[in-house]
This record gives sequence, C-alpha cells and structure tokens, in this order.
Amino acid sequence: MLIAPCLAFDRLGTAGPIRSWGGKTCNGGYAAIKRGECDPPPVNATSFPERRSQERIERAKQLISLIRLEQAILELDAAIADDPANTAALLLRGRLRIPGKSGEAMNDVELALRINPADSNALATRAYLFFDKDEQVALQHVNKALEIDPANVDALWIRSLILARIGSLNEAEESLSSALTLEPDNPRNLLFRAQIRMRMGKASEAGNDATALLAVRPTRDAFQIRAIVRAMSGNYAGALDDLNAILAKPEDQPPMLPAGPGFVDLYVQRAIALTRTGKPAEAKRDLESIVRFGGVRAVLQMQVYLRSHGFPDVKLDGARSDQLDDALQACFINDACGRGISIPG
Repeated sequence: MLIAPCLAFDRLGTAGPIRSWGGKTCNGGYAAIKRGECDPPPVNATSFPERRSQERIERAKQLISLIRLEQAILELDAAIADDPANTAALLLRGRLRIPGKSGEAMNDVELALRINPADSNALATRAYLFFDKDEQVALQHVNKALEIDPANVDALWIRSLILARIGSLNEAEESLSSALTLEPDNPRNLLFRAQIRMRMGKASEAGNDATALLAVRPTRDAFQIRAIVRAMSGNYAGALDDLNAILAKPEDQPPMLPAGPGFVDLYVQRAIALTRTGKPAEAKRDLESIVRFGGVRAVLQMQVYLRSHGFPDVKLDGARSDQLDDALQACFINDACGRGISIPG
C-alpha cells in the first residue's frame, strides 16, 4: 500500500473542492477520532460574534483535518449564524458540500458573492460548479477570478480543467505551469499536468512531472505514468520497478486484488515489461492475473487486438490458451504491437 508522507502545502486550498482530506493524527487512532476524543476544544461562547465566527472557522478546519466533516459543517453553520456576512465561512461550507450537495454548495457561493462580488475564490468555486453544466460560462467565471487574483492557484487548476475539457490543451498546460510556479510541490497540479502532457505527446515532460510528484506523494497514477514513459524510451527495467511499486510482485501468490478501474491494464503493462526484460515465466503469472481479474471481457479484448495486429489466427472465444499466450508474448516483444495493447478499466 502506498502511503503519502506529511505534506507542507495547503491541504484545504482556497477554491473549488477541498484539495485533500485528513492530515491530523490522534493517539487513540481512528476509533478515538470517530468518538470525538481528538476534537479541538469548543470556541469561547462569550467572545464577540464576529471574533467567535472566525474562531469557529479555525475549529472547523481542524475538524476537517480529522475528517470530522459533519461536525465541521455544524461549526460553520454556527459561524454563519454568529456573522451572516462572513464570506470565508460561507465559502468553506460550500466547498465542503462538493460534490455530493452541489445545489447547496452553489447557494453558499452565491451568498458569498452577493456580499463580495469580487471574491476571487468564490468566483473560481462558482466556475467549478458550472464545469459540468456549461464550460463557456465556467470559463468566464474563472477568468474573472484570475483577473482579480492572478496568483490564485486553485483558480488556475480549475481553469486548466475547463480548458482540457474543451480541448485547449496548450492553454491548460500553461495554466498548470503558472500554478506550479507558485506552488511547485502541489500534487494535484503535478499529476494533472503530467496527464495533459501525455495527451499532448510530451512523454518526457510528463515523466518529469511524475517523478516530481513521487517525491511528495507516491501514488499509483504517478508510478503508472512514469512506467509508461520509461517503457516508451526502452527502459523496461525502470518501468518494471514502477509497476512493482503498485502491484504485488509476480512471484507472490496469490497476486494482489485490483483496487479500482485500470488495474487489469497495469498487469498487461507489467507482463510486457517482464517479457522485455527476459522474465517470461513471471509474465505468464501476470497473464493469469489478467484472466482472473479481467475475466472473459479482458481476454476477448486482447484477442480482438491481436487479430488486428498481425495474429489473424487467434480465436475469439474469451478463453486463455497456449495459442493466446504465445501470441501475446510475441506481441509484447514487438514494439508496434506491444505499445498499443491495453485493457481499459
């Protein structure tokens, strides 16, 4: 299992969805957190309402770091009751409601903008909430947010999401590069720029982003991107190292169960790397994993691919066979064939 180290950057961010959850530990562990034993002390009820409202925001942030989200919302409700004009409380409550309660989130954002129409973070959050409804309207909102505050890192990320959706990859990359100039170790922006650069055919640059991301947060996506880039450059040993960081090693029995879409394709990628590094027996074990986890659908996808890439005699029956294994190993050795075979999640 990959464990992220303690990170120095802002976990909450300022606009759009919360960047990442948790971050605060408790001596009693998860059970103690769930019982509320690690909650911060209550706010002084005798403070002036405006001051109390600000103190409640800080307490809510501590609760968020414990992933006590319902309690954080209640604290923000109280902060807004103390000071209905506290836009920071409104915006944070709205952001906590993304993605499950987008209507309520929009209500909070609109209230904040009525109080302060020039709030860059509220405008950027509104853009994010419009993202799936109308990309052009969303782009107008986020551009306005950046006119007000060009250094708004979360707004730059939201702008890159919108631009990537409409196919403006160069502009999306530029927005992410601007954001990374401001926050060089931001994992979300490093990952998204790596993904954008892969789509643009900038494999080497994407690999650099993945390596930078692995230095701050070793995640499956970063290892997979770098594995692909290394394989593309012929560094199959390096690709194998990255894939082994995600998957159980092929000699381990039984192999690790997939934990989400795309894991079957990771076994395909590793089977290729194993074949190219002279380890056919281990590659066969990964083929067994592909069949076990991917089922008939995965086998049929491989058979269809092989039939159209130089192996017309392969049967289309969804069953593993010696013929299929031989054809796959021959495909894995061939650059043109092996580079394109995959099992999407």
